[in-house]
Amino acid sequence: MLKLSSPLSVPAALFLAAFSLAGCVSEPLSPQEQQLASAGFVRHPANSPSRRAELQLMPQHVFLTRTTPEGLRYIYADRDICDCAYIGTQEAFEKYAAQQPHGVPTLGNATPPTANPPTPNLPATGK
Repeated sequence: MLKLSSPLSVPAALFLAAFSLAGCVSEPLSPQEQQLASAGFVRHPANSPSRRAELQLMPQHVFLTRTTPEGLRYIYADRDICDCAYIGTQEAFEKYAAQQPHGVPTLGNATPPTANPPTPNLPATGK
């Protein structure tokens, strides 16, 4: 166990821990990413080769729908800005759509011409 030699070491240790965690914060979100997140969508980065490959096959910048055991999920893939997919529930989609004055691009359960769009290897729940 770590022993601290003086009472001043505790605040210093807490400060250093908080400061080191601050480096883990990701880049600022784009306005669209902020809207998706505030509506309840969860960001899932393409941080592995399999996720990156899945993201490449998905239609970009439109909402796809997938039925999971937990219910309907909306997926918004964006390899250009965030290299990620946002996944949300029907409620999150409706909240996001209500904020968009020009509508929301959707493909529903459409498939791209060359392959079935993969169901992202991501958690099915989207808050």
